[in-house]
Amino acid sequence: MRILLKKDQSKLIPVMLGGSSRHSELGSESGSRNEFGMTGGRLDIVLAGVNASVEVVGLLMAKGERQTAFDVYITHTAPNTKSNVNVRAVLRGKSQFAFRGNVRIEKGAKGADAYLRSDALLFDDARMGDDTPSLEILEPDVKAGHAATIGKVDEQMLFYLMSRGISRKQAEKLLVEGFVKPIRNRIKDARLSLP
Repeated sequence: MRILLKKDQSKLIPVMLGGSSRHSELGSESGSRNEFGMTGGRLDIVLAGVNASVEVVGLLMAKGERQTAFDVYITHTAPNTKSNVNVRAVLRGKSQFAFRGNVRIEKGAKGADAYLRSDALLFDDARMGDDTPSLEILEPDVKAGHAATIGKVDEQMLFYLMSRGISRKQAEKLLVEGFVKPIRNRIKDARLSLP
């Protein structure tokens, strides 16, 4: 799928992005906000017009032996473009997740602003297969950053909550809710719910 936006604000909501690619090209002064629950796939975005912007917000909840991969590729080709990617994953059982995010800022995309972030919370034997945020910067006058965190559930936090009379299951649910809250607050689609 290819989407071209020119001089407008657009809100794209692919609620379940799975096993396919999505391509968006944003023209001058256009903006896009992508919110989704993930089952895997690839998202390609080109910021091709002055002041074009995109925000990608994603949440994955996996359990069992599910294996999921999600790739985001954003290319800034015009001046004063902005991209923000924020993805969180909660993995249980023997599930696995791979996230590859790439932001490329081409020569001539002066004033571009890019940020790429992914966070994963692991339960049981779940594991992060790959978490690779990368930046390719070909223009010196830009602002760009990336971050990634991967961690197991903190047993001391669980113990503290359980010592207050909360069951382990409820304590885990509280930790998950706290972990995903920054993303849930940004996702407006009511069809996305926590298990």
